[in-house]
Formats: sequence, structure tokens, C-alpha cells
Amino acid sequence: MNSQTAELVTDDLPPPRIRENPTSDLLNPVALRYSCTIIIEYAIEPGDSVHITWAGVEGAGSYTSDPFSVGVLRPLAVGIGGVPLVIFNQGKTVKLSYTVVRGASAPVTSKPLILYVLPVMQSDLPRPFITQASDLGDGSVLDVNALTEFTLRINAWPLLTEGQYFWLRLRGTNADDSAFDELYWSAPGNLVDQEFSKGFYARNYSANLLTGLKDRSLLTLEFMAGLEGSQDVAIAQRFAHRNYIVRTGAPVILLVKDPLGQDIADGRDTEHSSVTVEGSASMDGEVEIFDGQDSQGTVRVDRGNWKYQVTGLTEGPHVFTAQALYGNRDVSNPWSINVILQNRRLSIKEAPDNVNLDPLVASQYLTAVLNMLELEPEDLITVTWKAAPGTPAAGSQTTSAVLAGSNRPIEIALRVSLVAFSLGKGVEVTFTYTRGASAPVTSQPFLLNVLTIPAAKFIAPVITEANGTAVLDLKDVTAGATLQFGCWPHIAVGQRIWLDLEGRNASGASHNLSMWTGNNNAVHRSWVLNGYSVMVLYSYLQNLGDGSTLSIRFRVNMDQVANSQTAVVFDTREYTVRA
Repeated sequence: MNSQTAELVTDDLPPPRIRENPTSDLLNPVALRYSCTIIIEYAIEPGDSVHITWAGVEGAGSYTSDPFSVGVLRPLAVGIGGVPLVIFNQGKTVKLSYTVVRGASAPVTSKPLILYVLPVMQSDLPRPFITQASDLGDGSVLDVNALTEFTLRINAWPLLTEGQYFWLRLRGTNADDSAFDELYWSAPGNLVDQEFSKGFYARNYSANLLTGLKDRSLLTLEFMAGLEGSQDVAIAQRFAHRNYIVRTGAPVILLVKDPLGQDIADGRDTEHSSVTVEGSASMDGEVEIFDGQDSQGTVRVDRGNWKYQVTGLTEGPHVFTAQALYGNRDVSNPWSINVILQNRRLSIKEAPDNVNLDPLVASQYLTAVLNMLELEPEDLITVTWKAAPGTPAAGSQTTSAVLAGSNRPIEIALRVSLVAFSLGKGVEVTFTYTRGASAPVTSQPFLLNVLTIPAAKFIAPVITEANGTAVLDLKDVTAGATLQFGCWPHIAVGQRIWLDLEGRNASGASHNLSMWTGNNNAVHRSWVLNGYSVMVLYSYLQNLGDGSTLSIRFRVNMDQVANSQTAVVFDTREYTVRA
């Protein structure tokens, strides 16, 4: 008795699927770069014959396989060449189906899988590069200063097949501002062949043309590939551009800053007589900074960057340039500023550069200068000196109100004692004017750096019985030794003081004496007027060993805050002991 074969209808044949593409209705072409496996699942019977149909763009974009036997493996998995099919169908809809022939029955076609083939994404395509550029071509800078030869390279792209043509064009700007436009690769001379088996294509070229490019101009690499095998560049796939900033070796001035760190734009004004010029250069050599024709000095380039402080600027225009002291000694772009020193509304007379206050210059006077022409004679003026946070209240001051009067500029005295509280720190100076019953108006703060006092001005105390020598004979101090202190710049009542004597006894052990500590001792008024001396008792001195060293260490807190860590350290005075 013969068995009866089940007759198929389309509803018995579900749509196929693609193993490499998990999305049911969208097809990423890159997913098929290595393989395209069609999965067929239905009630298969031995002897069934199947063929697969990919219906897309007519011709190379469509495919019908030869019939094949279903075999014994389940589910049925059949590989087809997916790369050409997706190349020709980017941005289009395709229909994938299979047809089954069972026995003598008529062929039956499955339900179709409808797919939209996405265009290949730019992020999936490599960008061309020049291997001599920064970061082996992946950086943003191409230094052509010492370049004699360069290498153009493109890595293999998804959907690459033999016979695809490709193009590479370089566009930029020459030093004379003319256009640079060179086609290095093009059809029919450049096509994919066995050379791409190593995963990339590269060619070397003379750098003569590139060395003529304009410094800091943009060089763009434009690559295209005819994925469909056509020599028509108009329909070629465009890859993402690669851009390089060209460096020719010439230094570049990038910015100019005032002492407060504020940028001074090219062509703008500044009220400061010192500025910092910053820039870049493509070699780690030296550049020379010029103000007009006058050299200001040289600076070494560090990892492509440099900066140089220019001081003592006079009022008026200044044009800075930087010249390379290497290669062709190229000169940078100019950077112009205009220094205005006379029109400041508020300044400190003893700080002529309007940036730094030398405490030695302000040892007798500290004067705020107000040059505001729009003030009316009856306006009341005050000036405020505000010390840094954490400074004692005595380190700040707001002056008593004075009438503006008719004379300009107006000079208002500040306490000289303010300076000592802010050594090595910044202060803010403002003025406030009050007109009639109107609310007071306060200016923007004028920022001032108070410099430190040179160490040489802090003279160590001396033992008078040593008679100006470095030898202390104990037989001369049996009644005690007189330790004499002088005065230092900006000495003030209330400054905390520290005094330590360090030595060794006859057996070599430490023999020290802490005479003053900042928590308990301070400068008094008599000291400020006349200097001061203190007696070191013989009971301490007599135990010092013969030939040992007596060290006298003295410190002072200029800001009147007892803190041994922030105290100014005087030079150590040392004596050789004779017992």
C-alpha cells in the first residue's frame, strides 16, 4: 500500500530568516560582511527540493539559487553570498522567500520575509589617513616641517569585494592662499585586488606639495569607493572625511593674558604693563619673542607649547611676534595690544604696573589714586582694601569718607600696616561714592598682588659679646649674652615671634632652649621704635660643649597670626663655642 504525501500550500511555509541579522524587518548590510545564512523551518519531508529567492534590484541585486535537496539537518541552513546583494540594495526593500517542490506536486513558495536594507553607516567605514600625522595618523595634526615623504592609507572596509574602484582626493590651502586640490587615487587605476588581502592599501608619495601648505590650514582627505563595481564616481560610496591641521614649523601666538589670567584679545586694550604671551610650535626647539622689532627674549618649546612673560610695557600699542630659532626661522602671526596706564579709575600709587605691589616701595606710604572725571565735588568717596579670606580684620580697611572736590586725580591714604598682612597674597581694592541721597555705588574690584619681602631684608639677631665674629667665648658671657634684634621692613606691634637656640653639650647631646613662642610672644612698641635686645642666661650657655655650634633661629608672623608654619624664617645665626 502506497503512503500518501502531504500536499503543501503557502500557509504551511513560514517566512525564512537570516541568522546574522536578528532584526526581522531591518537589515544592517554590515551584518552580512562575512556570511549570509538563510534559516528555513517548515514540516520538511525527505525528498523535498528547495530553492531560495532574494528579490531586489534587478540584475546583481537579485538572486535565485539552484534547487537543492533538504538533507537531514534541521533547521535547514543555507549560505548565500550576501555582500553583493546588500551592496546593490542599500536604502531599498527586498523580499526573501524559498520555494519547495514535493514529489510531482507543483512548486509552492513560502511567505516572504520583507526587509529594508539600511544604507551602510559612516561609523562602519574607515577613514583614510596619513601615517606620518600625529598619533600614527589618527590624530589631528600633520607636521610637514621636516616631511620628505608621506604615506596615504585606507584600511579594508565592510562589503569590500575585488573589482571595486576607489578614489582619494586631498584638499587644502597653499601658503599663498590658493587652493590645494590633488587627486591621488582614481578609477580605473585604483581598484581592489589581492593587495587588500593584508587588510589595507597604502602608497608613498613625495611631500613636496604638502610642504607648501599654509600653516594651521585644514587638509581634508576625501575617499570614495564604487561598491557596485562602477567607475562612475558620481554613484560611489562616500566615506567620512579625515581632517588634519597643517603645521609647517612656524610658531603661532594663541593668546595673550594679563597678570590676572584674563585673555587680552588681539587688538584690544589692557591696563597692565606686563603680559604673558602663549603659543605653540611644531618642534621642541626655541622661539624668540619680539615686541615690534625689539627682542624680549627666548623660550624653549615644551611638547609643542611655549609661554613667555613680557614686562615693563610702556603706554601705547605693542605688536608681539614669535620667531622660530630652528628650520627656516619662520615668524608667527602678529598679536596687537594697546597698553593704557593713565586712564585707570583706581590704582595704587606705589604699584606703578597696576599688578604687583613691592612692599619695600610701600614701606612709608600706601596711596589709592582715584581718577574718575565724572565725580561731582559733593560726592563722598571711600576706598576699601580687602585682604584675602582668613586674614585678620586689621589686614583690611575702609577709609573715612572724603569729598571728591574738584581736583583730579584724588589721592586717599591707606594704612601702611595693611601690607604686612597680605605678603605673598592677593588683595581687592575698590572705591565707593555716594551722591546725595542716592544709594552708594561701588566699583569693580581692582586686583593687586602683594609681593613678599626679600629674604635678605630679614637679618638674623647677633650676640653682641661675639664682637662681630662667628666665635662665642663663654668667658665673655658669664653674666649672660646679649642677643640684639634690629627692625625689618613692615615690622609692627603684635607680630608673633619665635626664638629657639640649638646646641650640644660636652658629651654631644642636644642642648636646646626655646625662648619665645608665637602663642606667648609678640613685637611691642618699643621694639618697633628702637630695636630690641634680650639676655640669654649663662646657666644655658655654660653647658655648651667646646667647639660645638650654637644656632639661633628666629621667626616672625607678619600677619600677627601665631602659626609656626607660616612664619617668616630669618637666616640662621651660628656661633662656634669656646669653653
